[in-house]
Amino acid sequence: MSKGGVLSGEEALESGISLIKKSGKVAAAAVSDTAKAAGSQISGRSQDTQDIVKSLYKESDEKVGQLPNKSTNQNLQQPEDNTPQAIEKKKKLEELRRELHKAVYYEPLVNPPKSQKEERPTEKVEREEREEMVELAEKKKKEPPPLVQKIRERVEKFPGTSG
Repeated sequence: MSKGGVLSGEEALESGISLIKKSGKVAAAAVSDTAKAAGSQISGRSQDTQDIVKSLYKESDEKVGQLPNKSTNQNLQQPEDNTPQAIEKKKKLEELRRELHKAVYYEPLVNPPKSQKEERPTEKVEREEREEMVELAEKKKKEPPPLVQKIRERVEKFPGTSG
C-alpha cells in the first residue's frame, strides 16, 4: 500500500489477479468433489445399494418370466376356436361391430342430423307474449265475476256495528 491507504493501479491489478486465481481454485475443487460424489453414486459400489436394486427389480423379473406361460395357454385355446360354431360366432360378432360402427360413428359423421330451426329473437319474444296472455286469461276465468267481487269488498269495508 502506498500513501494514505490508496492502492496504485499495479497493486490493484495484482490483488485482483490473485483473488481470481484463488476463487478459480476453490470452484475447481468444488466441481471435482461433486463429480467424485456423483460418480460413486452412479457406480453403486456399496453392497447395500446393489441389494436394494436387486430387490426392486426381482418382482418384475418374475412377472416377465410368467408372460410366456400365458401365451402358450392362449395358443392351446386357438385350435378349439376353429369349430364351425366358433366361426359363426366370430362372423356374427364382426357383423355386429360393422353395424355398430356404421350406426354410431360413420353415419353421424357423414350425414349429421339436421338440427331444429333456431328461433329468432323476435319470434321468441312474440311466443312468450302469447303464453303470458294465455296465462292471464286463465287467471281471469278463475276469478269471481265483478259484481260478486264488489259485494264482498263492500261488506268488508263496512263491517257494521258488531265489528
